[in-house]
Amino acid sequence: MDTVVYLIRHGTTDYNTDFKYQGSHDIPLNELGLAQGALLTDYFKDIPIDAGYTSHLIRARQTLDFALGDRKDKIPVHVVPDIAEIDQGITEGRTIQEMDILFPAFSDAINHAPGSANAPRGEKVKHAYERMHKSILSFAQANPGKTIVVASHGFVIQTFLNYASGIPVEDMKDWVLDNVAVSRFTYDDDWNLHIDYIGDSKHLTDDLQVNYDWGIVDRTRHLLLYDSGKGEEKADRLRQAMEKAGRCYAQRDLAKEPLYDEEKEALLLKKNGREALEKGFPLIVTRDEVFTDFEE
Repeated sequence: MDTVVYLIRHGTTDYNTDFKYQGSHDIPLNELGLAQGALLTDYFKDIPIDAGYTSHLIRARQTLDFALGDRKDKIPVHVVPDIAEIDQGITEGRTIQEMDILFPAFSDAINHAPGSANAPRGEKVKHAYERMHKSILSFAQANPGKTIVVASHGFVIQTFLNYASGIPVEDMKDWVLDNVAVSRFTYDDDWNLHIDYIGDSKHLTDDLQVNYDWGIVDRTRHLLLYDSGKGEEKADRLRQAMEKAGRCYAQRDLAKEPLYDEEKEALLLKKNGREALEKGFPLIVTRDEVFTDFEE
């Protein structure tokens, strides 16, 4: 008898809508994510469920609760750290725009070669790929002939979609699903994996769809690094100059969020980086170069 696995991406969080890398940070669903999650109760209401699995991160646990609905106290629920989101190292909590400027090679890999998108101080994608598909197989083998629901996270779900499609980690393709999208897989009696469907989000009503403006990453070509503890007069002047020129920029106060060593090294590797750092902050950074001033 076949074993059925439903795999759900968690609902939306503030990190999602703020374009921040989330990873191992334990961020709850926001108001939108809670409303999206509530739609899962109806999605699964007529589907028999024998067990639920979730990562230890609250956004996945909340999502599974919605899927189980009023059955959540009757169905065994297992909390498994091995299906948590990939640890994104020092990028966690930082915006995609900022990391695109500081670490362009990492940013490009996320979009075009995710199997090689290893974040500084983060978990290797290969490790996440392996732990994800091995975990889901173990859940299925613990429930032969039954139906289970698994709540997990965007990037590690991408690794499983690639695995299920026979794509090795080194050839992984970008495969981003909507928040609360549901995918279904079946294991046969010999534990061969079959794809039933991927990324079903028809339960999302129009008002709960998130249409991300990914173009903001391409438009944000400058990063202002400044230290409010040493005064902001020059930083204010640089902001005004960029705004007058119509530039879209990100910024970071180093008094509150100092640079990691890897970020300092990234600056040194950019054109004029060493000379600019010697002059001190504030600095304007692009993907290729570091400036001490802004000229249109």
